[in-house]
Amino acid sequence: MKFLKPFFLLNICFLSAITAQERLVATINSNWLFFKGDTAKISSSDTWKRISIPHTWNAEDVMDDEPGYYRGDAWYKKTIYVPAGWKEKDVYIFFEGAAQVAEVFINGKLVGKHTGSYTAFSFLISKYLTYKNGANAANQLVVKLNNSHNDDIPPLSGDYTFFGGIYRDVYLQAINKVHFAAENNASSGIFITTPSVTDHTAVVNLKGALVNKSDSDRNLVISHQIFDAEGKLIAVQKNNFSAKAGEKITFNQEIRNIQDPNLWSIENPYLYRVVSTITDADTNQKVDEISNPLGFRWYGFDAAKGFFLNGKPVKLIGASRHQDFKGLGNALPDAMHVRDVKLLKEMGGNFLRIAHYPQDPAVLQACDRLGIWASVETPIAKLRVFTKLLIPIREDTNRGVCLS
Repeated sequence: MKFLKPFFLLNICFLSAITAQERLVATINSNWLFFKGDTAKISSSDTWKRISIPHTWNAEDVMDDEPGYYRGDAWYKKTIYVPAGWKEKDVYIFFEGAAQVAEVFINGKLVGKHTGSYTAFSFLISKYLTYKNGANAANQLVVKLNNSHNDDIPPLSGDYTFFGGIYRDVYLQAINKVHFAAENNASSGIFITTPSVTDHTAVVNLKGALVNKSDSDRNLVISHQIFDAEGKLIAVQKNNFSAKAGEKITFNQEIRNIQDPNLWSIENPYLYRVVSTITDADTNQKVDEISNPLGFRWYGFDAAKGFFLNGKPVKLIGASRHQDFKGLGNALPDAMHVRDVKLLKEMGGNFLRIAHYPQDPAVLQACDRLGIWASVETPIAKLRVFTKLLIPIREDTNRGVCLS
């Protein structure tokens, strides 16, 4: 069978890393204050509104009778209470999505800026935090957002609303000074590919980096364990590394000869799990751990016969989806994203066009579990040049572990 290269870019992604106790994660979705407009012009009659995340200031604009909708500045603020023990860790703040230009401040100091409405981002905030001995310390978090039209920020136009707001989850993560690199576009930092898969055998490649931000040299072991859906360990790969204080080390490890893999398919969306661990070789103490889903499959396109998955022809039947809902705008809880994918599955679909931009990580996570292929489009709407065809067998995440 001759397979033709399609005109769009092909990537395979596994989403949503799940963290272990070595990574302390706390969502901070509740008890925010919100103000729409220019804070320099606040009058005595103006008040900050108490809200929870996810949130958009355009929630009612789609369905009301007034032409147009607000596109401009808005502000979010929240007091976060940081444990004293986090002083010895690297602390990150993660945003799954904020529209569309975000500036993040901790205790009055600019931490970072992110442009774009539809992708996750994170910042290392350790040096901006204050701490108290033996108690939680109050820190002021402020986020300025703007969803005004900008010729330099796609999409420029479309038959949908360009909502503003912190409309996906926000969380803090505290990790040990020795850890898998966490500053890679809000990904888990572990990049997994399956360069070879057949009915009888498979190969898994694992790339990433570790960082030693401690004040001493460390002897470390990076291990990757693959577990099947029943929790049985099927493969292990370990390598030793010597990391100087302050050093970042990249790794590229491979697990070969995985026998008789249970293939991921639309009828049987079978997921393995890869647990990646950093251990101190001298103390045998685990210092970091990340878990990612993994699916084995291969696919191809034939100009005359169509799409094939694992060597078998598949007729793709599906629907297109936006991320908004009446009365909520685009500020949907994860359960509503999952609901839409379940509805597609129940109606007999096996393919989801995620239009016209990357959506909440929960969408691809649900596709992973339910056996749905997905096409995730770049947010260029009227100037769409290519899309990325994704086999939704990830999450992360969250967050960003792409298989190419």
